[in-house]
Amino acid sequence: MSDGPVRLTETRTRSGHEAQGLLQAAYGREFRARSLPRDREHHMRRFDADAFEYSEMALPAHFEFAKEPQGTLVVVSIESGQARRRMGRQEGNYAAGDVYVGHVPMQECSGTAADVLASAVTLPAGLLAQAAATVDARRVRPLRFTGLVPADPQHAAHWERMRAYAGSVCELGADAGPLLIGPAARLLAGAVLQVFPNTVVGQEPTLPDTRDATPSTTARATVYIDEHAHTDIGLSDIAAAAQVTPRALQSAFRQHLDTTPMTYLRRVRLGHAHAALKDADPLTGVTVTQIAAQWGFLHPSRFSAAYRAEYGCTPRTTLHS
Repeated sequence: MSDGPVRLTETRTRSGHEAQGLLQAAYGREFRARSLPRDREHHMRRFDADAFEYSEMALPAHFEFAKEPQGTLVVVSIESGQARRRMGRQEGNYAAGDVYVGHVPMQECSGTAADVLASAVTLPAGLLAQAAATVDARRVRPLRFTGLVPADPQHAAHWERMRAYAGSVCELGADAGPLLIGPAARLLAGAVLQVFPNTVVGQEPTLPDTRDATPSTTARATVYIDEHAHTDIGLSDIAAAAQVTPRALQSAFRQHLDTTPMTYLRRVRLGHAHAALKDADPLTGVTVTQIAAQWGFLHPSRFSAAYRAEYGCTPRTTLHS
């Protein structure tokens, strides 16, 4: 989903008016500062990964904002300060520790923010539609959010873990290739559907999905995965190649391979990482972390544990053997 590395824009300013410009560039909103502290710094880090955006901001001023309809969804996590958001008939007040949907695609919203330290994840509507299709490929019900805060604290904690993961991917910068960025974007979109109440998640599989969960489905899928593991593919891509819905594909893998399509994909990529480690020359400066990231493994410790379980030794041992 992304052809290049993550792009970082970082700005620090003591001008509230310059901060307004930063926010308008990031979120397309009309921002007006009501109070401008003279001696406090506005700081914003914005990562653009093409498939999603991740921002961290410290805004000591008191802002009012209005957002025109756009094709993105924004999830905000507040570390400190206060915010208020109005969208249609829904209105909410948020403070430290709160997570909420600040904007849904093609709806206007407005509100205020005061002395806020926060993070935000921005996802395009198309990515959400793809995530919804993995649950409801026949689009029985259109995606609509029926709640703009997590269903409970456990769901909020799940979103925060996904947000932290996205931040870790972005921090890799040039080393964050398509096999990290694409899956991270899909994880975020899937997490949104799991965390915030909506009209899609929770539906039962349809009868055609059950009928399509056959051995031939897994055969078509595994061939596609084996041939495309080096590219940014996800559940919907594999299902399309197997000519079934994502739910049918998942059911087929559970019934006939006792695994999931994405677990199978990770195993195939682990095999490619193993081959790359064997062929690499450590004298050139290549590292285990670089090879792991190239094949979609972000956390070195988790990669090492999976590698040891599969091959009986550490990745470093293979690299230096």
